[in-house]
Amino acid sequence: MKTIEQKSIDSIRLLGIEQIVNAKSGHPGMVMSAAPGLHELYMNHLKINVKDPKWINRDRFVLSAGHGSALLYSILYAAGFNIKIEDLKNFRKIHSITPGHPEIDVTEGIDVSTGPLGQGFAMGVGLAIAEKHLSAKYNKKENKIIDHKTYILCGDADLQEGVTQEAIQLAGVMKLNKLIVLYDSNDVQLDTKVNNVQIANYKEWLNSMNWNYIKVEDGFNPEKINSAINLAKTSDKPTLIELKTIIGYGHDNQGTPAMHGNPFSNEDLFKIKSKFEIEQDFDLNEDVKEFWKEKLNLRTDKEYSEWCNQKDKYLINYPDDWKELNNIKDLKLDDFKELLHNEREATRISSFKTLTKMQNLSDHLIGGSADLSAATKVFGIHGDFSNENPLGNNIQFGVREFAMSCISNGIQLHSNLKAFNSTFLVFSDYMKNGIRLSAIQKLPTLYVFTHDSLAVGFDGPTHEPIEQLAGLRATPNLYNFRPADMKETIGAYVYAYNQKKAPSTLNFCRQDVSQLKNTCWEKTQKGAYTVSNNEEDFDIILIATGSEVSLALEVSELLKNDDIIAKVVSMPCMELFDEQDEEYKESIIPSNFENVCIIEAGASFGWHKYSGKKGKLFTVDIFGHSGNGEDVMKTFGFEKESIRLELKKYLKK
Repeated sequence: MKTIEQKSIDSIRLLGIEQIVNAKSGHPGMVMSAAPGLHELYMNHLKINVKDPKWINRDRFVLSAGHGSALLYSILYAAGFNIKIEDLKNFRKIHSITPGHPEIDVTEGIDVSTGPLGQGFAMGVGLAIAEKHLSAKYNKKENKIIDHKTYILCGDADLQEGVTQEAIQLAGVMKLNKLIVLYDSNDVQLDTKVNNVQIANYKEWLNSMNWNYIKVEDGFNPEKINSAINLAKTSDKPTLIELKTIIGYGHDNQGTPAMHGNPFSNEDLFKIKSKFEIEQDFDLNEDVKEFWKEKLNLRTDKEYSEWCNQKDKYLINYPDDWKELNNIKDLKLDDFKELLHNEREATRISSFKTLTKMQNLSDHLIGGSADLSAATKVFGIHGDFSNENPLGNNIQFGVREFAMSCISNGIQLHSNLKAFNSTFLVFSDYMKNGIRLSAIQKLPTLYVFTHDSLAVGFDGPTHEPIEQLAGLRATPNLYNFRPADMKETIGAYVYAYNQKKAPSTLNFCRQDVSQLKNTCWEKTQKGAYTVSNNEEDFDIILIATGSEVSLALEVSELLKNDDIIAKVVSMPCMELFDEQDEEYKESIIPSNFENVCIIEAGASFGWHKYSGKKGKLFTVDIFGHSGNGEDVMKTFGFEKESIRLELKKYLKK
C-alpha cells in the first residue's frame, strides 16, 4: 500500500501536470522527475515560515531550472503560501501570480527570478556569500541571528552553461559549505539525450573544484534523498547531490526529449492518474493537505519560534547591530564635499575616491572586479572575502564577468547588502543577461564600467567600446550614468546607491579630464542640465556626456569667434532626464529647436530622439583603431577645431 508520503509526492506531480494541461503550455518532464527531491527538501529540511515569507533567516531556495515552475507552485500551494487553486488554474496567464518562470514579488515564497539557465545557480552562490558575510558580521557567540542554508535545484542543461561553471569554481574556492545543490539528473534535454552533447565525470570534476559530491542512484527514493541532504549539511564544502531520475516519469514516452517541453494531453493526464492510483481533480486530497500541515508546520513553526527567541535577546543586547542589519541609510551629497578639487584626473580615479568614501560611510557595500581592480580602481576596502575572512568585503571574482553579475544579484537579493562589481565597459557584453535580470528583478546592483570610449587607444578595437552604452540604454529599468568630472561622479554614485528599485551602470573614462566650473551634483540627478552660461539665447545646443562634455565646452568657446552662441548640455543619464517633467525637459532641450548637436564617443543609436532628423551627430558607428588615445579620438573627429568647422558648415556660417 502506498504511504502518505509517496501519495503526497505523486499528488504534487499531478497538480503540476494539471496546471500545464490546463494552460496547454509548460514543461512537464521536470515536474515528474524532480518532484520527490523538491518534496523532501520542503517537507523535511527547508527552513521557512509561511506567515513570514520574507524572514531574513529563512533558507533560500533557487529553482535554477526555472521551467519547472509548475512543480514549485504546487509545492508552495501545499506548504501554505498565499497561492490558491485558482492561481494554479491561471498558470502562464497574463497578470497571474503563477507566471511561466518564477518571479520575485509576484509569487509569495519565490526567492529568485529564474529562467535563463545557469543564472539561478550563480545567484544561489551570491546568496550563500551574503549569508556567510552577514553571519560573520552580526552573529554573536551566544546568539546566531543569521544562520541558514541556500538550496538550488538544477538540471542537466544548467550545468552545461558557462556561468554555472564559473560560479562552481568560485564557490569551491570560498568553501561555501551552506550551499547545497539538488541536481535532477534525468539524462535528457530539449533536443537530445545528454550523452550526445556532453561527457562529464561530475564526481571527479566537482571534487577537483573543492566541492562535495553525493550520488543518489534512485532519485525517487525519499529516504535516500533525505539521507543525502542530511549528509550535505555536515560538509565543510559546497555540495552537489546528483539525483538520478527519469524525465516525464509515468508517461508512455518517459525518458525521451519529447518530455521536456511538450504539454501533456488530457488523455496523458488520465493515464498517469490511473498509473499512480490517485483520484484528484485540480487539487490535493484532504489527507495530503493534512500531511503537509502537520509535518511541515510542526517543524517550521518550532524553528521560527526558536529564532524569534534569539531575535528578542539580540534586540535587547545588540539593538544597533539589529538596526544596521535591517536598514540602509541613504547617502547625502554633502558627505562627499571633501572630495571636490580642481585638478585634472580620469573619472575612474574620481570613481575610486567616491566608492572608497562610500565604503567608509556604509557597512553594506560588498563587491569587487573581474580581475581588473588595478585598472578599474574598484574593490572592497575591508579585505578580501574568503572562508578564512568572511568579514572581508572585496570579492575576488577572477575573470568571470557573467558569474560576477549573477553573483552580485544573489547578494543583492539576500536582504540589505549593496552589491557592486566592475570590469571594462567593452566586457559588459559578457554580463548583459545578468544585468537584464537585475533590471527585471528591480535590484539596485551597482555596475561600474571603466575605459568607456575610443580613448582607450593602444589596446585597439577589441577593447574600445562602441555599441555597449546603446545596448545598456535600451534595457528597461536600468539607469546608465556617464559622468563628466568629480561632481557628476558623486551625484551619480549617490543616486545609484540610494536607488531602491533599479540597477545602475556607472561608466568612467581612463584619460584625465578637467574639473568643470558649472557641473553640479544635484543637477546630475536630473539626468541633463545646462553647463554653459547661457540658458536662453543660443544658436545651437551641444549635448555631450562624460569626457566629451569638456570638449563641447571648448568647442562652444571657439564658436564665439564665429558669432555662434552654443548652449552646452551635459547629459550624464538619459533615463533620468526622460523621467523629468515636460517643463524641465523643455527648458533644457526645447522640442521646437532644430539645431541640436550630439557629441559622444560611442554609437549614434538612441541619440536621434534628442537631435531630431535635422540635428548633427559626432558619434562613432564603426570599430576603432589601435594607437595613442588622443590620436584615435582625433581620427574619429573628436577634436575641437574639427568639430567647430563641421558645425560652421552645418549652420552655414
